[in-house]
Amino acid sequence: MKHLLRKIAVAQRFSENEFEKLCTELNIVVDAIQNGSACNPFQVRPGLCAFFLYGKSEESAAKEVIAFANSILTNDYSEPWSENITRLTSGLFADLQMGRIGGLLEKISEQKSLTTATEANQLISSLFDPKLAGLYENKVDELNIDFTVQILPFGLEVLDPRIVRVKPHKANELHRHAHETVFIFLEGEGKVIVDQFENTVKPGDFAFIPRWCNHQSVNTGETDLVFLAVADFGLTGKSFVGNYLKTARMKAQSTE
Repeated sequence: MKHLLRKIAVAQRFSENEFEKLCTELNIVVDAIQNGSACNPFQVRPGLCAFFLYGKSEESAAKEVIAFANSILTNDYSEPWSENITRLTSGLFADLQMGRIGGLLEKISEQKSLTTATEANQLISSLFDPKLAGLYENKVDELNIDFTVQILPFGLEVLDPRIVRVKPHKANELHRHAHETVFIFLEGEGKVIVDQFENTVKPGDFAFIPRWCNHQSVNTGETDLVFLAVADFGLTGKSFVGNYLKTARMKAQSTE
């Protein structure tokens, strides 16, 4: 995990708000080190408090911390970070993650019901529910792609169940994303490609789609291939530092 922050920084994958707050706190740390003053732990996140303490330990450490801060502030990563600085960035990365998913973890630990429904029928849906919302569709004849995606009408925090319909003898894109998924096949017949593996599927079958694998669903039958795809998008989309929708959006890839 110690190299993740540099990867994110070099690719400039901070959100605008994250980067603005980080720069403000880095300036506080640098000013405190240069002026020999205290660093208020209520003004900077715990990970940067560790940078301050390290920078106060000796003159060479102070130079390392200031060089690190300047690289972030100026987006200049031409010089490598020292090994000690790289180790300290693990805590800073953890702070970023907690800022994104801390609220979710807090709700889990509170052990309180999150039911917001006012009627029983708000907790159930079906393949023919008019409340199913169209989320995505794509048709590319030259790649034999033709499918639609609908999202279930539930206010979920982590799970992201979607109804996928692939037209006869068509497929969805060969694509990859950070969230792991389970496919539950409801209608039709076809095959699922996961990296170098291929399995035939029919109603009642389940398929596991690991994170970041290349995968594709192909309809080999005469009727629509319909399946429920249940992913942890609600967690992955928050914890991924950067523009997750841009990174994880479906992209057509040639199999040639």
